[in-house]
Amino acid sequence: MIVRTLKAPFVQALGAFSLVLLMTGSCWARPGADSFEELAAQAAAARAANDIPKAMDLYRQALQARPGWVEGWWFLGTLSYDSDQYAGGKDALSHLVQLLDTRAAPALTMLGLCEYSTGDYVNALDHIQSGLKLSNGKLETSIEAVARFHEALLLTKTGLYDSALQHLFPFAKAHPADSALTMGIGLAALRQPLTPEEVPANRKDLIGAAGKATYLWMTGDADNAEAGFRTLLAKYPREANVHFLYGSFLVDRRADDAISEFRQELAVNPSNPAAQAMLALQLYRAGKFDEAWPYASQAAEAGAKLPKAQLALGLLLTKKGQTGDGIGHLQSACELEPGDFECHAALASAYSRLGRAEEARRERFTTMQLAKETAPSAEH
Repeated sequence: MIVRTLKAPFVQALGAFSLVLLMTGSCWARPGADSFEELAAQAAAARAANDIPKAMDLYRQALQARPGWVEGWWFLGTLSYDSDQYAGGKDALSHLVQLLDTRAAPALTMLGLCEYSTGDYVNALDHIQSGLKLSNGKLETSIEAVARFHEALLLTKTGLYDSALQHLFPFAKAHPADSALTMGIGLAALRQPLTPEEVPANRKDLIGAAGKATYLWMTGDADNAEAGFRTLLAKYPREANVHFLYGSFLVDRRADDAISEFRQELAVNPSNPAAQAMLALQLYRAGKFDEAWPYASQAAEAGAKLPKAQLALGLLLTKKGQTGDGIGHLQSACELEPGDFECHAALASAYSRLGRAEEARRERFTTMQLAKETAPSAEH
C-alpha cells in the first residue's frame, strides 16, 4: 500500500542525508558533553534494537540538553512518524527545518507528511512541494514515492483536480489498485475536494467505483474502463461529475457521445464549469463556434483556475479574430497545465498570427518535447 511504504524501514534509509546530519550536527566539545554523549549513545542503541518508545524518550532528553542537535531532531521526527505520532513528528521536524534552512529537503518532505496526517493540508502541500523541489530528485526512493502520492492527494484537496490526476497517473501505471490509490483517483476524477480519510462512509462506494473505472482507463484497459463507467452511470445517474467523467473518457473515442454526456452533466449540475469547458472544447472541435461561446465564457468566468476553460475561451477568441485577447487566456491555460500539448500548440499558432516569431518558436519547441514525452502513452 503506497501510503504505508515509508513506515517500518524508513528510519534506516537515511542515505546521503545522514552524512549531512552528521556534518551539520552540534559540536561535540560543548559543556555537558559527557551527559549528552551518553544519552545520544543510549538513544542510538535503543533505536538499533527497535525499542522505539525508549529511543524517542532518550532523544527528547538529549535534545533538552542540546537543542541544536540536528541528528536528534531528525530521528525523533522520523520515529514519531513511523509510530503514527504525527503531531510530535511535526514539532520535531519543524525544529529541524529551522536548523537546516536550505539543506532541509528530506526534513521539509517529512514535515509535510506529518502535517498531512494532522490535517494541516495547506502547509503540508507547501512543504512537500518545497522538499521535492529542493531535493532535485535525490530523495530516497521510498520517501519520494510517498511524498509524490500525498502531493497528488493534496492537489485534489485544494481543488486542482486535473493536476492531481496527472500526478496519480504514474502510480496507476506502476501499482496494483488498492483502496488508497483507487480512492485518491476517484476523488480527483469526481472533482471532490477531500482526502481519502475524509470520505463519508455513505460515499465510499461511489468514490471507489469511479476510482476503479478511472484506474482501468489510466492503465489502458479501455473496454473494462467503459464497462465500469457505464455501471457507475447506471447506479449514480444524478451524482455530480459522473456524466462529466464518462464524457471525458469518450472525448478521444466517440466525440458526439462525449458532447451528449457533457450536456447531461449540465442538466444535473448547470453551474459545473469543468463540464462547460469540456462541452465548449468539443463544440469548438466540431466547428460549432457560436454554440461553444457561451459555455466557454461561463466556464472561464466561474473557473479562472481551470485550464480547459482558459483554453476554450482562448481558442474561440482567436477564432473570432481577437487574437490579442485570446493569447492571455491561452497563456493562462499553459501556466495552469504546463503538460497540455493542445494549449502550447494553440499558443504557438496565436503568436504566429501576431508576428511574434520567437515566442511562436518557443511554444512549438515545447509541443515537440511534449509529443516525445507522451508518445508511449498516446492511447490514454
